[in-house]
Amino acid sequence: MQRIGRIAKRTVSLVSGLAVLAAIAYGVLMLAGYRPVVVYTGSMEPNLRVGSLAFLEKTPSSALRKGDVITFTDPYQPGRLVTHRIAQTIERPEGRAYRTKGDANPARDPWTISLPAQAAQVAFDVPLAGYVLWYSKTREVRFLLVVGTALLLLASVLRTIWRKQPSTGRAA
Repeated sequence: MQRIGRIAKRTVSLVSGLAVLAAIAYGVLMLAGYRPVVVYTGSMEPNLRVGSLAFLEKTPSSALRKGDVITFTDPYQPGRLVTHRIAQTIERPEGRAYRTKGDANPARDPWTISLPAQAAQVAFDVPLAGYVLWYSKTREVRFLLVVGTALLLLASVLRTIWRKQPSTGRAA
């Protein structure tokens, strides 16, 4: 039974340590200027899988070329982000415009977009890490995190209270 307890304690320590390292790495990337977005659809598979966490970096729009993967606001649904590859650049008198396409989509997107001076280009992605952010925003997961933390804290306090005090061998 003690062996199971040791294994459980080491597992909890390992998972806790990995969670702290992941949080630190996430914070460092945010401070370095990267912005994370979760990939919700399969339009960019196999390069960006559903559940991946794509990190965006600001890039001058003038530096973007055909083949670059960018994230922009959907022209048809304001507030919705789209991450697709630039399929074509078009020089216009009013400025450069872009046609995009998802890697898994058979046809290019129905729009031609203009980008601000600084655009969001995908720098790299972490497969499956987006699920953590995706589900952490749900009420159920937040509830489980709060209750789980409270239960762990309660168990720690009760263990401290109920722990046998070592006898000193002296009479009081």
